[in-house]
Amino acid sequence: MADTAQKLITLASQIVSNCLSQDTSSETKTPKMGARNQVYYSALNGECPKSLVPMLTAMVSGALKSKKTLIKCAHDDGLFSLKPEELPTGCGSLCESITASGQVVGVNAELLVVLYEVLLGSRRIRGTSPIVKLVKSRKASLQKTLASRRKSGTEKQHVDRIKMPRFVRLNHIKTTSNEVHAHFESSLNLKFMEKPESSTATLLSGVPKGKYTVDPLLPDIFILPSGTNLHTDSLVNSGAIVLQDRSSCLTALALNPPSNAICVDTCASPGNKTLHMASLMRRDKSGKGGGGRITAFERDPTRLGTLQRRIGEQGAETFVKARGADFMHADVSENGEFKDVTHVLIDPSCSGSGLAADSATGSALTSEYDQPSDSSSKLAVVGGGASDSQKVKNLARVQVEILLHAMKLPNLQVVAYSTCSVYREENEDVVLEVLQKQNKFRCARAIPTWPHRGLENVPEFAKISPLVCRATYEKDGTNGFFVARFERISEDEKGAEKKKKKKKKRKEEGVEDESCTASVSVKKARVTTTKVKVALPPKPPCVTFSKRGNCKFGKRCRFSHETQNSPHHKINVDKSLMEEMDILNEF
Repeated sequence: MADTAQKLITLASQIVSNCLSQDTSSETKTPKMGARNQVYYSALNGECPKSLVPMLTAMVSGALKSKKTLIKCAHDDGLFSLKPEELPTGCGSLCESITASGQVVGVNAELLVVLYEVLLGSRRIRGTSPIVKLVKSRKASLQKTLASRRKSGTEKQHVDRIKMPRFVRLNHIKTTSNEVHAHFESSLNLKFMEKPESSTATLLSGVPKGKYTVDPLLPDIFILPSGTNLHTDSLVNSGAIVLQDRSSCLTALALNPPSNAICVDTCASPGNKTLHMASLMRRDKSGKGGGGRITAFERDPTRLGTLQRRIGEQGAETFVKARGADFMHADVSENGEFKDVTHVLIDPSCSGSGLAADSATGSALTSEYDQPSDSSSKLAVVGGGASDSQKVKNLARVQVEILLHAMKLPNLQVVAYSTCSVYREENEDVVLEVLQKQNKFRCARAIPTWPHRGLENVPEFAKISPLVCRATYEKDGTNGFFVARFERISEDEKGAEKKKKKKKKRKEEGVEDESCTASVSVKKARVTTTKVKVALPPKPPCVTFSKRGNCKFGKRCRFSHETQNSPHHKINVDKSLMEEMDILNEF
């Protein structure tokens, strides 16, 4: 037992050491694997027994997220002041140095892991290494130091670790819903509980022991009691069901590729979203081909090998191909290799601030309205550290670049973009910037049945908030997450938009024209009033026209030309003239 515990401590220490060295590395270097991925790959590569994966995950994440507390307790207890002769035989240096201000630099990774187990983890200590022996000899003193710090208010009080239900995703390529139900009932002795009406209430309270249910909002997701260990389950090992967090299932559902789609996953590791996409493409075909295919980009050689293994385990090797390359170098031209791609899934590197819902003891949740800053917030990346606004901005810049690069694909129709971050800089702000920098794609409504939308009461997000999706522990019983869907603007939509803009422009110009027209009309009215036409008496009928037919003067005649249909054509002109002469003679 001690040897197994020591192997687990050693493996956890290696992962913690890798993450701590990554924190101090230059941002220009290629980023290393996160702690979660390292734990996952250690299990797949046989370094860690699958039954011990939950314990390894807790040790690694706990040591990293509680690093500051553990170092302060060790410092106050005098561990870093011990002389070499006071240390157990074979014990290496506990830290690199201590500054004049008392700050500990380069703390030993194994020491952090063992301190976490003693103070915040299982509170038990097992192992055979010199550091284990050292901490074991000072266990009581260290625990009193922590209690004293909490009592004085210099350290936060103990907070129970947040435990979420176990989420399991169905893989349509290898099994069916009926088979999974039968497996849970026969092999795990679980009884089905009717689908809850309110997802949040059930998910937050957890599924009772001995029962399981299905997700009320997301298809193909099963919910089991918290802590259910499925790492050695036969369906999990065969790839028929997949252990996947509920929130990370949103990305593929937002993309929703049809069976004949030509897809690309730009940042595939560790492959859960890639293979969820593959499952959706085979949900109506029972594993048979539908003509579609997926290219999964992964630039890290280690993760690429694991991705290829997982593709084979889940039965998707016939239409899912892993590509050991950076998607930013992919040819997206009109005649390039990927000219036929129709759907792209983009889940790039992010701050991981939403992962606080799976935090270790004493870690606080990060709100979706929190802003990253150097002093207040914490990045919940496993391997953590204080949040740096500039780092978040750099991440957002890369996220925008990947989106814009993908949108150059000539036949691309849909893009799904997601992060496990709650910061607006990596979410709504990225969506707005992408919409401003290109005019081929619009933001469309992602997963209409999902109730939790974008940030509210933020004026600049008024148009996109109802379209994007968010997830948080408080509202959705899962880790923090964000997803947006972009769709190509059709020619009809472009035409309608042009007409709308043209109409708007005319309307705006029309207001100015009306003012100009009004002034011109006034001038014309003034001119018209100065030239008033005086009504003249009607001309007498033309004598020539009346007696002999057509007048030889035509239009030049000074008399009126009356036709035979006019009321005057029967007048006797000679008689009329004689009567007028008689009247004049009387005077």
